[in-house]
Amino acid sequence: MTQITRTKQIKRICNLCLLLALAGLAGAAQAKVRPEIMGVALEMSRDAALARLKAIGQLEKEDRRRQEVWAIKDPRISHLLVGYDADYRVRYVTAVARTDGPRMRYQEVADLKSAQRLNSQGNYRFTWEIPERRGQFAFVVIAHGRDPNFLDSYSIKKVGEEEVD
Repeated sequence: MTQITRTKQIKRICNLCLLLALAGLAGAAQAKVRPEIMGVALEMSRDAALARLKAIGQLEKEDRRRQEVWAIKDPRISHLLVGYDADYRVRYVTAVARTDGPRMRYQEVADLKSAQRLNSQGNYRFTWEIPERRGQFAFVVIAHGRDPNFLDSYSIKKVGEEEVD
């Protein structure tokens, strides 16, 4: 094998390794989309969710439709809204951004390249649909805002979960 052929072969191997590494990073970015906000996860029992919520905030409102509003002690998030299903497992969580603190960017929720985007009359919406895989249920993440860079709120919800009165 000549030196030129060997050099070309090494370059091909290096390029292949680089492509594999970049594909791994893209997959890792998608994997960062998790079915939880501030430690409150979808399908978590109400008791476990309450333990976490009491550690980070204070209950402001609870209604008979199994929904709660929590004031959160966080510089960027003011409130968490939590909804439970008929079995009192978390079915959705919504984080409301503070208006008087550091702002949260959409890309802090998940990679914007993988989001479905909608901009309608100054309202921005980024949606990530995470399919079911290896025992993990399908869920959706939605970030809303009036600013093109900073969100007003974001939510996670298990796909197929309907509100039950």
